[in-house]
Amino acid sequence: VVGTVTGPSTITPAPTPPPPAPPPVPAAPAPVPPSTEAAVTSVESVTLTRAQDDAGALIIAASGTVPSIGWTDPKLVPLEDANGDTSIMSYTFKATSPPALPAGAAQTPAVPQPIDVQAQVDTLPASVKAIRIVAATNEVSASVGE
Repeated sequence: VVGTVTGPSTITPAPTPPPPAPPPVPAAPAPVPPSTEAAVTSVESVTLTRAQDDAGALIIAASGTVPSIGWTDPKLVPLEDANGDTSIMSYTFKATSPPALPAGAAQTPAVPQPIDVQAQVDTLPASVKAIRIVAATNEVSASVGE
């Protein structure tokens, strides 16, 4: 017998494909050990001014962020240019991470904090046309004015 159904009939829907996997979450940066000098998280601005007492000197001021409170000793560390470009003078913006907490001390939440640094270059080579400040996640350059 063709076309005869005996008993209740059920329709099984086609299986639905699984939803796409969410994009991978970027790994959090490794924590910096206590009292360690490291690059700040980001550099937000760079300002260049001529020193008032020495026309050949340049004052570099940079603002950035660090991952938490307690970072100290901000500094600009000269960075060698791998390409040998003498028209750009580069620095890494570094600071020292907070000391270790005493045993049992409550950990404060890691909330990014602002940090500022200022340095003076006593003699700026005539070939330098820009200052570049490098942080862990970005870099910012500023042109050297005449």
